[in-house]
Amino acid sequence: MLQSLRLTNFAVIEEAEVGFGPGLTVVTGETGAGKSIVIDALSVVLGGRVTADVVRTGADEAAIEAVFTCDGSLREKLEQMGLPDLGDELLVRRVVVRVGRSRAWVNGALVTAGVLSELMRGQVEVAGQHEHMALLEPASHLGLIDELADEPAALEGYQVAWSALGGVEQQLAAVGGDEAQAAQRADFVRFQLEELERVAPLAGEDVALDAERVRLASVERLRHAAHAVEHDLSSREDSALDLLGRSLAALGEVEKADPALAGLRAGLLSAQVELQEAARALGRYQGTLEADPQRLKEVEDRLEQLRRLCRKHAAPLDAVVARRVDLERELAELTTRGERRAQLELARQQARQAVADAARPLTAARRRAGQRLQQRVVDRLARLAMARARFEVSLVPIEPGPRGADGVELAFSANPGEALKSLHKVASGGEASRLMLAIRAALEKAELGRSIVFDEADAGVGGAVADAVGRLIKEVSRGRQVLCVTHLPQVAAHADTHLRIEKLQAKNSTRSIVQALAPGDDRERELARMLSGLVVSHEALGAARSLLDAARRPAARVKPRTNSRAVA
Repeated sequence: MLQSLRLTNFAVIEEAEVGFGPGLTVVTGETGAGKSIVIDALSVVLGGRVTADVVRTGADEAAIEAVFTCDGSLREKLEQMGLPDLGDELLVRRVVVRVGRSRAWVNGALVTAGVLSELMRGQVEVAGQHEHMALLEPASHLGLIDELADEPAALEGYQVAWSALGGVEQQLAAVGGDEAQAAQRADFVRFQLEELERVAPLAGEDVALDAERVRLASVERLRHAAHAVEHDLSSREDSALDLLGRSLAALGEVEKADPALAGLRAGLLSAQVELQEAARALGRYQGTLEADPQRLKEVEDRLEQLRRLCRKHAAPLDAVVARRVDLERELAELTTRGERRAQLELARQQARQAVADAARPLTAARRRAGQRLQQRVVDRLARLAMARARFEVSLVPIEPGPRGADGVELAFSANPGEALKSLHKVASGGEASRLMLAIRAALEKAELGRSIVFDEADAGVGGAVADAVGRLIKEVSRGRQVLCVTHLPQVAAHADTHLRIEKLQAKNSTRSIVQALAPGDDRERELARMLSGLVVSHEALGAARSLLDAARRPAARVKPRTNSRAVA
């Protein structure tokens, strides 16, 4: 529920703060005073689109702040979006700058307009003249019936069956329907498997063979290098070992004179042992080096065979080896494809039957809801001085889809003798406004914390009908919060809270202010102004008091006419 709204430099409002409570709050004012500014500002803090045009002339930015009651659904959304939860209240602030991008905050955290819109979705329903008429669109009618039916188990059961059917259809599509193409694919997979079996590659084999190829191709270079090093270490005159032996002998003659040389001599002895082992190892290594042109050719042929295989599969050798398992599985699926397809065809028949079975209780629930909606709307039309109007709800069988096997047609006739017409063909004006209000009142449920905004939804009506409109809007406000912008005193008389927008003009500026009218004289004078214009007469004041007195009394019941036709 909306608790308060604060505007700064928004449109023609320099600064205003308005408190809201439960029940019906009406906003009135002279034509051009800016009655819809409050609704526009509320749309902005709900995440709606906004342009720099809303910034008041002479100001650099406009600010809109709103405080909402934070209920369980809002808390859950705050947690999902990672936004701060400050307890029982939710603070939304949005700043629109003349140059640059607007900014928004939720409980002090900076958010995008998209995040704000997602967070506030469902908290406030704005039923302006355009949004109100959206009820006329056929695409919205099935949702209206489902909302009134309030049997989620039937819809969920159908959607489960529909989803299962979709899964079977996907599997059938994966299996495919072209037998010749499947046979051709099986032959190709079989050929690839046979080639893999013939080549029999091993993971890592190409790396090991490449190392062997390099060694075989470098035998002479390796033998020459090994011989030269072994010769320098031990074979030639003044070899490294000879020089090291003489050095050890020299140190041995003098180490008794200085014991500190013993450690150095021990290190040289260790080096001598390592050099001797290295010389012997080089000798053995030379014995292993033997040119083998035949083996080199075998290695190169095998490497080329593996490389061709990798090129064909466009993958490294390890991936090619692993692919063998996938090819075996695919071939098994292709060879058993006919049997698999037959199984899936049977599963599809069963899934379609399950969809049809699940559609029946959903259709029955919708038919019951259609009957309730039909009678409720007729009842409310009678109270809106349209007792002879007809309204019918029809369910039309359609091909099953994600939302069921039902189409919904809403038809209306305002006068006896006129043929029923689809709602989207109903002319706009007073009759359409009353019809839409009757439908909305018939659909509304008493949900605590929910707010509904009517922005001149009473357009095109007047006289005695206006009082009926006011009473019906008052009825909708029971158990919830309703904000209504109206030009009808008969509607305003039913308000629990009355706000007046007044335009003030100075020499070089124009601004509007928002006043909360106290019960008594203030409200009477505003209703009188709405009745008579700028000059408020005694007669108008008396009529205003009569309106307020009448609004407190229950209305005379109009016996509703029952539609003769049940929902098909």
